[in-house]
Amino acid sequence: MVRNLKDESENQILTEQFIFRVFQDLKRKKIKEKVKFKTRMGPEFDRWAFSLEQEFPKELLVEILNDDDFWEKTLKVTKL
Repeated sequence: MVRNLKDESENQILTEQFIFRVFQDLKRKKIKEKVKFKTRMGPEFDRWAFSLEQEFPKELLVEILNDDDFWEKTLKVTKL
């Protein structure tokens, strides 16, 4: 999946860095409202997404985090 997202991206290195960051953040993050976070809603998700937006282009953030397949697989792998 990561390879496909990278291949489809204009900036493969940035895409790979973003995906790695999402994975690492979710692996370490202590989330209080897991149900809301999993549905990409709530203040915890908003704060986290805003922090990502400070380092990565918003277009990349929106494109990848709105990819349902990527999101579901990432949640499963990170056991969130």
